[in-house]
Amino acid sequence: METIATPTEKVTLQPSLIGMHRESLEWLSATALWKRELVFFQNLLDQHAPKVNTVEFKKEIDHYQNLITYYDGELVDVLHKKLRKHESRLAAILQEPKESDVEYYTEHNGLMEEASAFQKVFTEFKHGFFTFIEDGFTLK
Repeated sequence: METIATPTEKVTLQPSLIGMHRESLEWLSATALWKRELVFFQNLLDQHAPKVNTVEFKKEIDHYQNLITYYDGELVDVLHKKLRKHESRLAAILQEPKESDVEYYTEHNGLMEEASAFQKVFTEFKHGFFTFIEDGFTLK
């Protein structure tokens, strides 16, 4: 009975690993896009910062500058490294599947949740940043 269950588990395991691989690659692609967007946001901030003449807007500029620095210099890079490491583990599992290696699944779910949570925060950041740029500089 055990020998029948083992091959069956490997057959169902393979498609789920392929799905995890795709999901991880999508998030890796997202980290590359976020990095490019952050460069764009920094350039936009640099263009508009000299036009600022009120303390209120200078504080807002500092706030967004700090977020861009934190996201670009830390959060996105850390998430990218975690995803790369995760992909390396997947490659090892696909080379030599171990049915007892359920730790990968737990890691995968946690990492996907982390990436999704950052995406939500980053989307809110972009919305606020564009509103700030549009309201603060187009009216002046």
